[in-house]
Amino acid sequence: MKVSTSLADPKVENFNRHYNSFYSLIFSIVYSKVNNYHDAEDICQEVFLRFYSKLDEIDNPRKWLLGCLRIVVLDFYKQKNRSDEDIDALFNDISMGYVNGFKEARVIISQIIEEVNNESNEDSGSDASIFNLIAIYKYSIVEASRHLKLNYKQTRYRYNRICEKIMSRLREKGIKELGDLL
Repeated sequence: MKVSTSLADPKVENFNRHYNSFYSLIFSIVYSKVNNYHDAEDICQEVFLRFYSKLDEIDNPRKWLLGCLRIVVLDFYKQKNRSDEDIDALFNDISMGYVNGFKEARVIISQIIEEVNNESNEDSGSDASIFNLIAIYKYSIVEASRHLKLNYKQTRYRYNRICEKIMSRLREKGIKELGDLL
């Protein structure tokens, strides 16, 4: 869905940058909620269309996209005539904020992933998506590979690399093992 233009439109460039940074994360969360690849693509398209229309008003793109994602997924389920209780349960599960029941651990790991992404010149947004799919949503490497359109070796390598970076950063913060964090 990347918007292209021959002129250097700052809004389009800004959108493309955020789209490239956040699409994998948004898609992985949506897919975990709807369990259908095509529905997840449609929902992501709607989220990013809304994002583009409001781009000039948004201070925190990640936070806005996650909020919009929630609204669009809820609209999707309302159209499917699912009960309100089931819809609310979608976003009250462990994957939306907690890892092993500890929100602080998830926040610390998310901050480390963002730091690593900000320092890297490569597209490491997909590294964060790989980590989320495998570590948070319990996908196998094969499943994550298929959803992110990577081969098995690429996915395994990138997952191991982001895990090593996370552990390195945790050690810098005085946390020697994940058990210390939890």
